[in-house]
This record gives sequence, C-alpha cells and structure tokens, in this order.
Amino acid sequence: MCGINGIVALEQGKELLPSRNLRSVLNLMNEKISHRGPDSEGIFIKNQVGFGFRRLSIIDLSTSANQPMLSDNEDVVLVFNGEIYNYIEVKAVLMAKGYSFRTDSDTEVILKSYLEYGDECVNHFNGMWAFAIYDFRKQRLFCSRDRMGVKPFYYTIQDNALFFSSELKALHAVFNFTKANLNKVYEYLAYGYRINDGDTFFESCFELLPGTNLIIENGQLSQRNYWRLKEQMYTHNGLNYQDEYTRLFESAVKLRYRSDVPVALLLSGGLDSSSIAKVTDDLIESGELAQNEINAYIASFPNFEDDETAIAREFVKTCKHIKLNELQINTKNVVSDFDNLIYDLDHPLSSFASVVHNNLMKACRQEGIKVVLNGQGSDEAFAGYDRYISGVHLLDRLLSNPRSFTQEFWYLNQKNNYSIPFLLTQMAKSTLNQSYASYLRAKYQEKSIPCLNPDFVDKSRSHYVSEYYFSLKGDNFNRYLLNVINHQGLNNILHYEDVSSMQQSIEIRSPFMDYRLVEFAFSIPNELKYNLGRTKLIQRETIGKKLPDNITNNRRKIGFKTPFSGYISNDPNVKAYVFDVLNSTSFRSKGIWKADRIVERFENTAKYPQFPFWRVLNLEIWSKVYGIDNL
Repeated sequence: MCGINGIVALEQGKELLPSRNLRSVLNLMNEKISHRGPDSEGIFIKNQVGFGFRRLSIIDLSTSANQPMLSDNEDVVLVFNGEIYNYIEVKAVLMAKGYSFRTDSDTEVILKSYLEYGDECVNHFNGMWAFAIYDFRKQRLFCSRDRMGVKPFYYTIQDNALFFSSELKALHAVFNFTKANLNKVYEYLAYGYRINDGDTFFESCFELLPGTNLIIENGQLSQRNYWRLKEQMYTHNGLNYQDEYTRLFESAVKLRYRSDVPVALLLSGGLDSSSIAKVTDDLIESGELAQNEINAYIASFPNFEDDETAIAREFVKTCKHIKLNELQINTKNVVSDFDNLIYDLDHPLSSFASVVHNNLMKACRQEGIKVVLNGQGSDEAFAGYDRYISGVHLLDRLLSNPRSFTQEFWYLNQKNNYSIPFLLTQMAKSTLNQSYASYLRAKYQEKSIPCLNPDFVDKSRSHYVSEYYFSLKGDNFNRYLLNVINHQGLNNILHYEDVSSMQQSIEIRSPFMDYRLVEFAFSIPNELKYNLGRTKLIQRETIGKKLPDNITNNRRKIGFKTPFSGYISNDPNVKAYVFDVLNSTSFRSKGIWKADRIVERFENTAKYPQFPFWRVLNLEIWSKVYGIDNL
C-alpha cells in the first residue's frame, strides 16, 4: 500500500511543464501524500514522463522493492498502490515461462505480467490496485484501477499533460482548483452522497472508474472497461452454493493474510467481521496460517446503547487464537479537528461514520498496526440493508409468486416489526420510482431542497444520473444491489475508509471485496441472499453456523453506528461551532442556499431532521478549506 503521483505529456515532443521545475512539482505532490508511504520515497523522470511514489512497506520490506520500479532493460517503468493478493501464483506462472525475479514483491509481478500479457495483465490479478505503467518502447501510458474501486486514482488534464495521484489534494496543491462541480454539490446536498460517475467535487478533476484502464497513445487519451459487474452473468452449474461460498470466502480471507508485517482484524460484534475472525481462527488451528494469535480491535463506546463490545467479548471466548483489544473512542471534542479531517478526505463527509472511523484508525496507529482486515462489502453484495431491500424484494415476490409474497409480507410485519404502512410505502416507491436512488430522492429532497435556492436546484437536478439504473436488466432486487455497488453508496464508503486509514499509514483489506465473491453473489438465487426478512442468508447458513446464535440470528442491523448522531443538537460545543459556521460571512454569501432558512431550521432541530445541517456544515467547511469560490 502506497501513494502514487505522475505527470505524462499528452503529445511527444512537447516540453513538460515549461514554466515549472518538474522535479519540484513531483516533490510537492509526494509531500501532500507522504502519510500514505512513510517508509520511502522515489521520483523518476525521463523525457516527458515523471512518476512520484511514497511507500508503505507490506510485502518484501527490502529497498529492492522500492518504486518507481524499472524493467530489467529500463524501458518500462511502474508506480503501483495496493496489493496483488495472488502474486505468488501469478509469479509461478511467469517463472515457468522463463521470467526471473530480483525481488519478492507483488510490484515486480505486475511489471513482469505487463511484459508478458500487456493490457490483459489485469485479468490475472486478484487484489486492489491503482497503477501507472509507461512503456518507452511504445511511447505509451497504461493505467488501471481494481475491479471494485478499493484503491483511488484521480487525474486532471492541464498544460497538455495528464496529472494523476492517489489523492485529490496533491492535484489541488499544483493547480489550486477553486471551482466546485455543482452537480456533485447538488447530489451531496440532496442525497447525502456522490454518485460514482467519474466526476469529483472539483470541476476539473476526475476519478478513474473501477474496473477501468486509462491509456495515452499517439496523443490520444482513452478509457477501456475491462470488468463490469452485471446481473446473473455468472453461472455455477452443478455446484453446491453453500460449499462454493465457504470455499471462496475462506480463500479470500486466507489470501489477505499474505504480508511481511503483522496483520490484525477490525471486529464489531456483527456477522461480517465475526465471520472473518472465525475463519481466521480455523485457519490458524488447521495450520494453514502460520501464526499463533491474531489481534482483533473493536471500537468501544462506553454508555452507548448500541455498543457491541460485550457481544464481541463473548464471541472471542469461542475462539482459540483471537485476542480482543478494546479501543475506547473519544466522542468528545468532535469539532476540534474537523477542518483537518475534511481536508484529509478531500470531500465533504458522507456520514458521522467517517468521523469515528478516522478516530478508530488513529487508535490503531497508536497500537503500531500496519495492516487490518475488515468486513466491508458484504451488505452491498449479499443484501444486508434490510430496510431498503424489503420493498424491492416484496415487489418481485408479488409479481412472481403471490403466495410467497403474502408469507414474506406477514413475516416482515410480525418478526421484523416493520409496520404495514412502511412496507406498502417501500413497495410503492419501488413500483413508481424503480430505484433506490429515486427512493432517496423522494425521501431527502423534500427536506433538503427547501433550503436551496431554486436557480441552483433547476440547473443541477436534471443532471441526477438515474439512466444507469434503467439500463439494467432483470428483477428489481438485483438491479438495486448492482446500483449500490456500481453507481452509488459503496464508492463513498471505500473512499473514506481508504483515506482515513492511509492518513494513519494503515492498509485496510476487505475479504468481502474479493471479486470472486462478488461475482458469486450474482450467480445465486435471490432467496440465498434475502428470505423471510433474513439478510445475507447464505452467509448465515454457512460460516454463521460456527458463530454464537446472538450474532448469526441477530435481526437488528446496527452497521457502523456511532454516538455522534445527536451531537449537532445536544453537544453545546458542537452547537456553538455550527452556529459560528452558519453565521459566518462566507456561509451567508453563498448563492446556492437560503442561509436564513437554514439557520431558522437549525434553531428548531426538534422539528427538522439533522442530516441537512450535517451536509451544509461539511460543504461550507470543505469550500473554505479548499478555497472554493463558485458557490
């Protein structure tokens, strides 16, 4: 895990940055992402190519694995951020083809794979990555981002050159972008998240989409999609679904323990992280993992009703090789470092969870942790969001099997305590709006838009991207899941997890983000994901059988819930901080919102929901921190 930067001329023969020193610019970009790689730094400059790199040493700790890395003939150069978990297997195939290796790193495996397979090398990798390769033999740049978009790749076109980085702040440091992308601002204020369409909050900066390659050749920039998750394009004929799920999940966990530094677990007391811990315990017990003990860390919130520490304590007692460490998270002085946090994340925060995740990563760093496994991704692939999935599931049942619909409806009403009006409303929204995105639009716009100026709304709202959802085929259930994974939701979570962990020089690995598991999720019947109000059913019926009943059969979806949710209205320090922001000249001079109405509603929080204030607060601070001048 590292940080990468680069500058590549779009056309041969054109001087790169004629008015600036190229090495100085790369040094500046490296400085801005130094937290991503405290172990070493590197810069490569040749002709119209400049690469920068910061290293966090995880695999092959020797200096021979430093980057930028050159091929044996020094005609191909690579910078790479991430991990290729199956690098040992890929390396063995390459060695059988006659390739020799001077390091034990996965970086060299990428380089030699490119030499052998060209652009198709990415199809051989199982991992998370963002990398750039310049091939001087062909005068060609080849960049790639992993299938799920775990690792970031941002870029901008300026001065007839491509500038790229692992973080937007490195690009901002070079060009001091001051224009916000107003469509992204509207999405955030109205819906609470940023749609995954390649745009960022900065008008001139873009994000390479997951599963996509970027190429510069003959002065032309192009993007080519090499992997795209589609509904039911995968088949597992003749396989036992439960056995295959268990095999894939155990393989995903085992691969993510490949490291030359200790690996720890993040535990929550929920189904996903407990499943990873249990498989870990079994792998150690069977001798498949050469460790005696794994440290697990849980964020503890004393006196918080949804704190799951007690559940985790009881679960760990059933394991032989898992040691639980409780990290008490400071829930006071939330605003003391708020400006810095938003600067670190480059974006306005999507939720309070990003605040507590940042604090958890700080606590982990104090423990000396460098690599952790977490349970991210299961809810998105295997239908863990019960309240939102219930409507589309019931609609599909009504259309395909009315008898099972009646049973399911009764079960959700009686067992999950969902009221009949709630379920009918969820179904109606699924019927009329056809997407979770539209559901959020209906739910949030009515509360957010009254605080926005009509001109801003009219200019921006038509750009809301729902075409992707309507292009999907198949039932509403899988269309919903695909929409969350490919287009909205997951990208925001992965963003704040990557940045907040790398701010503390910590690598996060997510077994549920293994592309084989995600493909498998779209090859099984819906009833193995969601049935009779039970989410992630195949997980509960496989790994879940090894877990305590209060974890496997817990119907209460807590997620990464934190005690911050009442702070805006209840904590006097936070309330004073928000009032200062809302009464500032900067806030009141912005043309996108009605400042007086927002202040009025904030003073009456008992009547109005808090989430619009959270977004307004974040956006105002983000615009101040980054010098945005078009709001």
